[in-house]
Amino acid sequence: MSDWMFGRNGQATVIFDNDCFRNSRGQVVAWINGENVYSLKGKHIGWFEGGVLYDNRNQALGFLRNSTGYLPSRPGVGGVPGTPGFGGKPGRPGLAGAPGKPGRGGWSQNDLETYFNA
Repeated sequence: MSDWMFGRNGQATVIFDNDCFRNSRGQVVAWINGENVYSLKGKHIGWFEGGVLYDNRNQALGFLRNSTGYLPSRPGVGGVPGTPGFGGKPGRPGLAGAPGKPGRGGWSQNDLETYFNA
């Protein structure tokens, strides 16, 4: 089942879809493997724990409405747009090893909507 993720301003911008994240157009933008998050090219780019997405510095990027993971603050959440149609998933690349996780910080300086485009 898919669910919208909210950024630090409470706006729904990314969709959690079981083993991947999708953009607002329904395209796969990242893979989830356990608690690790990988780019479409297989590079480790963050962690997903308790419904909270953390960047590669272990700072909060976004969260699910019912998340239980650490957030530096919980913004109010806005409404959610309609869920787009999902196309097929691309082939999953070989995934790199996960680095050691740094201590948690505040909110990421990265933006949830554009984080996966880098």
